[in-house]
Amino acid sequence: MEATRDLAIAHYIAAALKTLPAGHTFAIRVIYTEDSPVESLTPQRQHKHFTAENTLSRRVLILVSQNDCFVAGLEAQEFTTLRLEIGDSRIPEQTIGVNACISKVDTTGEHARMPLVRMLVAGYLASLHRYSLALDIVSVGIHLFARAQPEYLFANSKHNPSKRTLDDSKLIAWWQRTLQFGLTYAMEHSSESTCITDKTVAYCVVPGGEQQCIKDDSAVEWKWGLPHPPEATAHNCVLQFPDDPITRLLAEPHTRPWSVSMLLEMLAIGEECGSGHRTAFFSAALPIAPASLKDAPKFDETAVQGTLSFADYDKMLVVLFGHNMDFSTSKLAAESSKTMMEYLRSINVSSTQVKTGGPAITTEKPPAVAPVNDLSSIVRKKRKTS
Repeated sequence: MEATRDLAIAHYIAAALKTLPAGHTFAIRVIYTEDSPVESLTPQRQHKHFTAENTLSRRVLILVSQNDCFVAGLEAQEFTTLRLEIGDSRIPEQTIGVNACISKVDTTGEHARMPLVRMLVAGYLASLHRYSLALDIVSVGIHLFARAQPEYLFANSKHNPSKRTLDDSKLIAWWQRTLQFGLTYAMEHSSESTCITDKTVAYCVVPGGEQQCIKDDSAVEWKWGLPHPPEATAHNCVLQFPDDPITRLLAEPHTRPWSVSMLLEMLAIGEECGSGHRTAFFSAALPIAPASLKDAPKFDETAVQGTLSFADYDKMLVVLFGHNMDFSTSKLAAESSKTMMEYLRSINVSSTQVKTGGPAITTEKPPAVAPVNDLSSIVRKKRKTS
């Protein structure tokens, strides 16, 4: 099952990248951990009835290279929660939930002009259909915290003159468009023969930003806020992911009675999301349907990737973020990529090759896309009231 899941990730990523303009060859490397027990995503939740809960997590890193040089990467953490609750009826009720948190997306600036990262995100979201092979669930929660930083995965890439970085407002707008495209793509590519739904709901909130009505006619219905009632107790419903401002804030004892609305207000004046920063929290429900791997596209030189323990995964990240890694120039990026690829081979991680075959990008007539509301207009701060 481990190898099957991993091949699903690589196949879905390859299928997405294959649609990029023809004439390019990419290599995809997927590194993931074994499923390991972790703390609940709602550790301070108050239960009304007897409840037993077990949460497993796996960490996933996807690295894309071109001409033996890394060009893009995505890191995510996936959580599977099994909850057993016995209520007043004395009948045990079992629920299973899967949530994926995209923690890092980055580029080196060493790729041609094309929507590479957008297709990488779309392919990853589509790969989450693999959970339908083992679990009886109808959707996977998608979550991310958007915060502008010059580099996330590739050391010193911020100094690469070819790398394009976005400020706070542009990054938030980019993530909204990317998630909209990715969710739509994932729903359309659930399987060869199954159509799940033509609509899903996504949420966005910019702490301290003015509440807006985000209207859209596409497959994604956008709503402002978190996916919970404003009056609900935050500790009972808001998921707490690693290295997240919400998690750090709710760890404080005085936050126990806070509502979701109060949590957002306090985030807006905090150091990480306030003080002149523009950040955003995105959440969405991705509908999934039974998918058959026998229908997944096959690509040459597909290899089973590496399954690591959490400790070995951390060792791998130490190599990637090591002091000898430098992606500030094309020459240094190629040398650093070679070092990292040699390390990955030493832990039995090899690549899946894909050749692109999509239409060329032209500036004469922009391609038609589903209408999307630009969030750059909603990241302005609330007016102070006296």
